[in-house]
Amino acid sequence: MPKSAASKSKQSSQPPPPSPHNKKKASGTTFSLLDKSKKNLDILQGLVLHKEVISSQFENELISFIQSQCTKGRSGQLKKPTYLRSAGARSQGNQREALQYGGFFDFNKARPGKRGLVPDFPPIVHRLVNHLIDEGYLDKEVRPDSCIINQYGKGDCIPPHVDHESYYRPISTLSLLGEEPMLVGTKFQTVKSCTWKPTVGTSVALPRRSLLLLGGNSGNVSKHCISSCRGERISITLRKQPGPDWRPSLDELAKSGGGGGGGGKKRKRDAAVTLTANDYNNDDDGGGGDGAKKKKKALSGSAKRRKKMMKLKGITTTLPESGQGDASVHQQQQQHQQQMTQSQSSSNGEKTSTKKKSSEKQAKRNARRLERKQKQATAGTKSKCNT
Repeated sequence: MPKSAASKSKQSSQPPPPSPHNKKKASGTTFSLLDKSKKNLDILQGLVLHKEVISSQFENELISFIQSQCTKGRSGQLKKPTYLRSAGARSQGNQREALQYGGFFDFNKARPGKRGLVPDFPPIVHRLVNHLIDEGYLDKEVRPDSCIINQYGKGDCIPPHVDHESYYRPISTLSLLGEEPMLVGTKFQTVKSCTWKPTVGTSVALPRRSLLLLGGNSGNVSKHCISSCRGERISITLRKQPGPDWRPSLDELAKSGGGGGGGGKKRKRDAAVTLTANDYNNDDDGGGGDGAKKKKKALSGSAKRRKKMMKLKGITTTLPESGQGDASVHQQQQQHQQQMTQSQSSSNGEKTSTKKKSSEKQAKRNARRLERKQKQATAGTKSKCNT
């Protein structure tokens, strides 16, 4: 790691501050890394690793449940968005499977989605959450109510990202089945497809049955990712979602435009997106709409020419604005219809006149050709007679 960018990563075994809501507070490994590009900010503050938080027997129960649910998802017994699988050109080589419970996370927009689209926690997940709170790994005041389970195969990954700011911190991830490192930092270099290395950050090994907490700067400033897995791995991510009255900000709605949360390319827009209070309140996080007004369909070349001709002739096509009286609106609509009819008749008349002129010119050309042929024939007859 370049010294100009950050100082060396340090690890300590000091436990985080105690919480009055827990019976006891479990100790874990903490991390520290100063980023000089961010005024010596400790970008790993709040990152805590706990090992052996569950028994191997409980791990086997969780693995069995998750694999059975993924099998149901592949066969169609579990519907979207409870079961999701990476697909499409962008997911080539990454077939990661996901299960969602408690709260729907919209992967396309990288933010909490519409309520009620996924089922509540199954009993085994409730058991897990109760165990983690009772053992002091999680605070009762930020009890998780949203769960995403990812099942990775060999070569699968998840790109660098920061969890949406509306989720309460810390965010916890339980690792099962395999041991893979999580990369945490502010700057990453892409080595190849599905593989990254932190240029300002660190790599944290996640043993089986370990719990990683992303809080403070590690959860709000630093990004985290899993590079191409060496084997199978399962992660259970637990988060406390925002309240039911939460809505994305207007700025976020304007920026989203259906874009993904994985750093995809920004789409070019012909016009700026405008938002209203109605768009904001009716934003549907679970599907098609993103709260922004739809762009008008671009006019074809012929339509643009017609519009230009009508403008030159003083014919307007603007429809009456809302909020006017019914009689006024009806009158303006009639005027608009008359203008369109006049424009069409005028256009048809011009076409007829043009065709007529073209026919007359063609007739004159034909007459001249016939006259030349007759002269040539007469000249040929005279030469024969002379001979």
